Amino acid sequence: MRPDIPETPLEGFLEDLEKCVRCGFCKELCPVGDLYPWEANSPRGKVQLLKGLARGSLRASDYIVDRMYFCTTCGYCLRRCPSGVRTNEAFEAARATLVGLGLGIPEEHLRIVDSILRFGNPFGEPEGARERWIPPGLKVGGRSEVLYWAGCMASYRLEETAISTARILDAAGLEFTTLGRAEGDCGSILIRTGHWTEAKRLAEENARRFEELGAKTLVTSCPGCFRTFANDYPRLFGIDLKGDLGLEVLHSSQLFERLMGEGRIGASGLGVKVAYHDPCHLGRHMGVYDPPRNVIRGSGAELLEHSKSRWLASCCGAGGGFRSAHGELSLRQAARRAEQLSGLGIDAIVTACPFCVVNLRKGMEGLGKGIPVYDLPVFLEMAMAKGKGPFRSTRP
Repeated sequence: MRPDIPETPLEGFLEDLEKCVRCGFCKELCPVGDLYPWEANSPRGKVQLLKGLARGSLRASDYIVDRMYFCTTCGYCLRRCPSGVRTNEAFEAARATLVGLGLGIPEEHLRIVDSILRFGNPFGEPEGARERWIPPGLKVGGRSEVLYWAGCMASYRLEETAISTARILDAAGLEFTTLGRAEGDCGSILIRTGHWTEAKRLAEENARRFEELGAKTLVTSCPGCFRTFANDYPRLFGIDLKGDLGLEVLHSSQLFERLMGEGRIGASGLGVKVAYHDPCHLGRHMGVYDPPRNVIRGSGAELLEHSKSRWLASCCGAGGGFRSAHGELSLRQAARRAEQLSGLGIDAIVTACPFCVVNLRKGMEGLGKGIPVYDLPVFLEMAMAKGKGPFRSTRP
């Protein structure tokens, strides 16, 4: 394990930030840079501010705090930068530094962090409510080689995702367990908002729990959880689940693709035209582009691609704490993305992230259009059931 996180995580990024040549390519498709088109709101502007902070020529201020949190951490600038500046990692490290300095972090984030630490979820709901989605007969707790981590969003707000995932795994004859009320939080939101010390404690607790369960494969339908377990735990905290604990971390789309290839699940086809929205955590950050597309095609649907897809995909506006701190602007970005995809003449939008589902649905509502938005597990179960209706949650 690494020693305690330094008080100023940004210090290690100065050499990296100096690579910026101010070309402006990062500004082209930044999902929030043109909502308020100040230079300091663009990735290039943020990098210049961080240079000043890291060099000591700028003092941390509330203005800089506001700029660092005016970002969805979507990673577009990271993939677009010709100089290879680790923009997204630097922005998250800057947030951790600002939290350590006790500066004016958005109140909305502080409330969410308090909820995570007190209740184990960002919504402030009781731990017992996490089990609402679990169907009768599903194994909860106990040792199993496959652990399904539902995640907070699917457990509390988009139960259809968790229900469909469990039913698909059961239909494949896969023996698995889930943790129910004991699941808790993965730490993703804490990491994105700069609360690394608290996230490290959660990471250590989760790693111990996985080892006690004897799990060999950890599968989740949430790209935020997936990225956190597979990438952030080893990068930030030295906890390599696959290396240290022998635990394979999979997004559900990867497992569905594998099960299809093994002939353990199949679909008769829905005969619809769909567009796939690439979640930022799953696509740009983790490079998982083909598995969800292969599952959609395997369901018999016709997949139509927008020009802004894969690493060029527009963000839905929900990530990085942006939705909680800038709700109206987040929904404006969601509507822009929904309009892009609906212009393809599709019957439905499919994505592979509960957060994206919720935001894109609200964006579609804002447009006054009735095109449905499905999470991949729900869409796949519909195809497997020959068009059986989805399990839609009535909760906001």
